[in-house]
Amino acid sequence: MPVIVGPTENGQELKQQEFDDLKMKDGVGGVKNCHTDTKSVRSTLISRKNGLSATSGLINFICGMIGPGCFSLAVSFKQAGLWGGLALVFIVGFLSLYSMHKIVSCSQFLAKSNGDQSLDYGEMAEAAMLNSYKWARRHAKLAKIVVNACLLAFQLGVITVSTVFAVEHLIEIWEFIADSPPPFSKSVMILIYFVPQMLLNFIGHMKLITILCLCGNVIIFAAIGLITKELMMHKWYPTWELNSLTGIEGISLAAGALFYSFEGQAMVLPLENSLKRPKDMTGLTGVLSTAMNLVTVLYAFLGFFGYVTFGPTVQGSLTLNLPNSVLSVSIKGLLVLKIFFGSAMQLYVIVQMLLPSLQSRISENRKLIHRLLPYALRLGLMLVTLCQALVVPNLMQIIPLVGITSGLLLSLILPSFLDCMVFLPVYKKQGEMFKYYRKMMVNLFLFVLGWLFLGSGLYSSIDDIINNDV
Repeated sequence: MPVIVGPTENGQELKQQEFDDLKMKDGVGGVKNCHTDTKSVRSTLISRKNGLSATSGLINFICGMIGPGCFSLAVSFKQAGLWGGLALVFIVGFLSLYSMHKIVSCSQFLAKSNGDQSLDYGEMAEAAMLNSYKWARRHAKLAKIVVNACLLAFQLGVITVSTVFAVEHLIEIWEFIADSPPPFSKSVMILIYFVPQMLLNFIGHMKLITILCLCGNVIIFAAIGLITKELMMHKWYPTWELNSLTGIEGISLAAGALFYSFEGQAMVLPLENSLKRPKDMTGLTGVLSTAMNLVTVLYAFLGFFGYVTFGPTVQGSLTLNLPNSVLSVSIKGLLVLKIFFGSAMQLYVIVQMLLPSLQSRISENRKLIHRLLPYALRLGLMLVTLCQALVVPNLMQIIPLVGITSGLLLSLILPSFLDCMVFLPVYKKQGEMFKYYRKMMVNLFLFVLGWLFLGSGLYSSIDDIINNDV
């Protein structure tokens, strides 16, 4: 278990520090946390007896960030224009990194102030409201519900994208083997794929699936290597023949896809909680900055060269543009297996989040209902993803839709709001008005920018789906 510690001399054993002095009685006899000096709280070191090293955390974070979504980035360049897309990759990457730092800073400050070391995104949102203004405290539960609802929506969106991704690659594999298109429509293929996927998701023991998901990371990097080879050897379109910059609609769609690809906010706090020294998470050379810089460069490379290689013919995933050879089809088949087992893990996370709350509402005497409830929950969630895949069965449409809604809320809008709730009362109490107004203006700008992106992106996504402009 983690402990809060301070620096010691001569290698003596680190001692756990208490934070009872951070408590004070409020005017009505309740107990609340005093807004302590941010510098003194942040300077406290944290050490854990068991935890990941910074290198292991970096590898885990990069593997978590790089998934099948990285192959869709060339479409963002097509939607935003070559140079508009390149600029947008670095802008969205910077905003995502900045917001991740906000989440970690809020969590560490709240955890140290309250003597609690383990906060996930939803718990951090609840703690932020409880330790904020009086009017905010009564909305703490609502804040947790909103964050968890966004996480739920995003996870379901990821499973939907995975389903569409797998089916489109299965169609390519069928065409290579049978030398003809499949006799079923894409919707029927989605229904066929849903059956084994649903059977897999009825499995409650996830050890085997976890191992297979870890092997899937090797498949992803093998696919990246194959695509990189193809991009470097293929003839490129002249850059002046490609769109340099498109309009608001295209930029909004591209931003949605990029926010989807950069979405790692759900991983940040669990990873920070697992590090031996959580201080390694932040800083210019910390896990967050290093990982996001590497991922941003990789995304910019795949997006830019993917677009100049395939131009207007670029598809929803660069793997779909690969020529059908034995090697490329083998990679596509392995990616389908990776997606297949990965979706089971995604659903497992959702079930673990929802099941305890549902079980607590049912009497313990109803043992049969308790036994069937996990299966009913899995079936209900999978039916939601099936309906989404049938309504939007195209990667170029579903990815921006997921990214511009729940992805944007988690990665830009909510972090800006929670950062204000945590630190504005502290700065005001300490009389640091310059920091107060600076943080308020920056977060207000990002908050408004996020809602503008969400509004324009959602309109563009719905218009794209209705008009079927693929």
